[in-house]
Amino acid sequence: MAHYVLLVLAFTSSFEFSSTGFEHDIKRHVWSRGEDTVGTFNSAIKPAGMEPPDYGNQTWTSEGFSVIASWPDSTKKLGQLSAVSLDVDGNIVIFHRGDRVWDGNTFLTNNVYNQRAMGPISQPTVVVFNASSGLVVEEWGRSIFYLPHGLTVDADNNVWVTDVALHQVFKFSQGGGKPLLTLGVAFMPGNDDDHFCKPSAVAVMSNGDFFVSDGYCNTRIIKFDKNGKFLIQWGRNSFQGIRSPVYEFSVPHALTLAEDKEMLCVADRENGRVQCFNCHNGSFIVQFRSREMGSRIFSVAYSPAQGGLLTVVNGPEFGGGGLVSGFVISLARKQLIEAFSPNGQGFHNPHDVAISTDGNQIYVVELDPYKVWKFVKGSVNSTRIEPRPIANTSTSAIKSVIPQNGLNFSRVQIVELPVNSSSASTIAAMVGIISIAAVIAVVIFAAVMKIRKRGPNSQLRRWDFPISQMGGFNLDRHQGFEKVSTEESDEEGASSTVNFRQLPSPFA
Repeated sequence: MAHYVLLVLAFTSSFEFSSTGFEHDIKRHVWSRGEDTVGTFNSAIKPAGMEPPDYGNQTWTSEGFSVIASWPDSTKKLGQLSAVSLDVDGNIVIFHRGDRVWDGNTFLTNNVYNQRAMGPISQPTVVVFNASSGLVVEEWGRSIFYLPHGLTVDADNNVWVTDVALHQVFKFSQGGGKPLLTLGVAFMPGNDDDHFCKPSAVAVMSNGDFFVSDGYCNTRIIKFDKNGKFLIQWGRNSFQGIRSPVYEFSVPHALTLAEDKEMLCVADRENGRVQCFNCHNGSFIVQFRSREMGSRIFSVAYSPAQGGLLTVVNGPEFGGGGLVSGFVISLARKQLIEAFSPNGQGFHNPHDVAISTDGNQIYVVELDPYKVWKFVKGSVNSTRIEPRPIANTSTSAIKSVIPQNGLNFSRVQIVELPVNSSSASTIAAMVGIISIAAVIAVVIFAAVMKIRKRGPNSQLRRWDFPISQMGGFNLDRHQGFEKVSTEESDEEGASSTVNFRQLPSPFA
C-alpha cells in the first residue's frame, strides 16, 4: 500500500491551506483545540491603512539620497557591523562584533557555538553615535556578548539585542548594565517556548509586546508579551526560491514594525522578499519582491513618512552580478521608487538598515568593510516618476507597477492575500473539503479493488489503509520548523571584486 500513501501525499501536498492567508497551521491548531479564548486569531481585526492603492496617472518626485562621506568619526574602530537603530533622542546605535568573525569554524553541525573558550568579546559592542557630528556619545557591552546579531531601540529607549552564539535575546536599559529581560538558554539551541536557535532580530510594539525572528535554524516568528510570556508563533522552513508560499521563510533575517498600519514586516533573506503580517494575530497581509532587489534581502526598516516607506538592503548574489544596494518602497503607491548606495557605486556586504521617522535619513551597516553609512535626503539626482496603471492579469491577487525612471526598474511584484474575506475563506474551505473527499474516494476505491483481488475471505490489514495516518489538522505548534543550513548565514565579503558585483562567502 505504499503507493496509496504516496498518492495521498501527492494530493494533499498540492493543496496548501496556508497559502490563503486564513487557514494557517497555527490557527488551525488553536481553533481545533478551542484555545482561542481571548480572540487572538479574530479575523475581524482588519489592518489599518491597507486599502487598495490608487494607481491612476499620478506624477511625483523622488528627491534621492546622498551619502555623507565624513560620517561617523573615523577614529572609532569597529568590527563586523551586524545591526543599526535610532534611539528616541535621534542618536545612531550600532552593534558590532569586535574581534570576532563568523566563519566555517564558528558553529558545530548541531548549531552549538564552537568558540566558547575564547570568552566574550572584550571590546564594547554597542556604540552610540551623535547623528549630526558622528562622534561617540557612549559605548557599552564589553565582556557580555559572543556573536552579536540584531539590535533595536524601543519607544522607552530600551535596547534589545540578539546573540546567535548564546542563542539568546536581551533587553537592556539605555546605557547597558544588567539585562532587564533575558530569553533563551545560554549556548543551548532549541525550538521550544524557552529556547532559540540563532535568533536574528527583535521588533517591539508601543505596548511593550515584542517579536523575535528565530531565524537561522527554526525559521519562525514568535510574539511575546511585555514580560516575555510566549503568545503566538508562525512560520516554517522553505526551500529558497521565487515560488515559496507565504508564511514560509528561508532565514527570516530582520524585522520592522509599521504600527500605524498594524503590520510586522520580515526580511525573508534567501527568498528575496519582504513578507508583512498583521502584528496582532500573524495573518499575512502583503509581500514585496522585485528583480532589482534580487534574491537575497538582508534587512528592512519602516518610516511612516509619505504614507509609509519600507527601506530594504539586499546582498551579493551567489551567482554574482546584481545591484547590491538600498531600495525604498512606497506603501502608499505600493511601488519601488528609488535605489541608493555610496555614490551610486553599490555596497559590498550590507547587513542592516535604519530610517528616521521623517524618512530623511537612512543608515546602513556593512559586515565587510566595517563601515557605517549615513544618507540624507535632498535634491540630488532628482527623478521624475510616472507610474502606469496595473496591467490586466488573470491572477487578481498579484499587482504590479512599472516605475518609469532612470534606473529602469522592472515590475515590483506585490502579492496581497485577504485578511478579512469570508468569501475567500469559504472558497478555500470548499476546495479543501472537495480535495480531501476526492483523496478518500480514491483510497477507498483502491482498497476495495485490492480486497476483491485477494478474494472474498481476505481482510484489509490496518496498515494497508492510510486514512488513519492522514491526520493533518491537529498540528503541533512546533511542527514544521526545520533546521536551516548554517552554510547560508550572514556573509563576510570575500570577493576580490571591489564593486557591487560581488560573490558572497557562505559565513558571518
